[in-house]
Amino acid sequence: MNNKTKQSKGGIERAKKLSPERRSEIARNAALVKSGGFKAIHKGSFKEVLGLDIPCYVLNDSAHTAVISQRGMAQALGFTSIRGDTFPSFLTTQFISDYAGSELLKNSSHPIVFKTNIDGGEVKAHGYDVTILIDICQAIVKANDDNRLKSNQTFLVKNASIILQASAKLGIRELVYKLAGYNSTKAAVIAAFREYILEEARKWSKEFPDDLYAEWQRLYDIPVPVRGRNWEHYHLTLKFIYLPLAKSNGKLLALLKEAKKESKGKKYDKLHQFLNEIGLTALRAHIWQVVGIAKTSQSVEEYERRFSLAFGGQLPFEFDE
Repeated sequence: MNNKTKQSKGGIERAKKLSPERRSEIARNAALVKSGGFKAIHKGSFKEVLGLDIPCYVLNDSAHTAVISQRGMAQALGFTSIRGDTFPSFLTTQFISDYAGSELLKNSSHPIVFKTNIDGGEVKAHGYDVTILIDICQAIVKANDDNRLKSNQTFLVKNASIILQASAKLGIRELVYKLAGYNSTKAAVIAAFREYILEEARKWSKEFPDDLYAEWQRLYDIPVPVRGRNWEHYHLTLKFIYLPLAKSNGKLLALLKEAKKESKGKKYDKLHQFLNEIGLTALRAHIWQVVGIAKTSQSVEEYERRFSLAFGGQLPFEFDE
């Protein structure tokens, strides 16, 4: 028996295991491709909720696949310099390969080609099933938890976290609506998603977000303070934020010394500028990495073990005078 015959028999056996509904769906989609491919039957934009004109579509396949354009995927993740290959190139990065999984990479390696109307004419467009964006965001968050992101990729975890939280909240709300027989309007859905996006974005605007202290309170069984923060919060902030960030495998210390050396008598000018421009970015990235570790830890032991793995069990050090 040649290979072609073996493959044919294998395909027949796999087809037998599929449900009648799934076989019908595959047949309908195959017919669509044969008759000229997929077409966008609805078109929209994320401009109302994200402020970004990211095109989205609903296709004419049996599942009415929701699609975001190839460029739109890159925009949603926060890339500012966008070309046609920005998102496909991003999918080839090592940490995405390690965390996304083979099935996701396989599905995302070939964008969906479909037809849509632009300025009255029909053109070909390229996009991805919108659920791929959620999978990519989850991979980014996991990679950040394991300290795999580069310093210039911190914008990715911010955008990924906002998208995940807003989508999850809207998704569970819409599920309840459907189960309860309530049909929400387009305006209501947009308003809710926008509210969740703004809510999540506000969390990122705080240097020391409430989530950080709420997770420490849970893990360390700290009483909720009536006002402000208590001494335990102060101790944990030093231990898990300032001291590890200060050591930073020696890199931050070297930059601080260089800033002091270049100041030439103006002891604090360069240092102040450094802390505002570079140090603040590092602080924000570090804090949200710690928040991610805390949120996914079930005990103090697990949290401290994962923190130690992420930051190398760093200890405080003394600055030279």
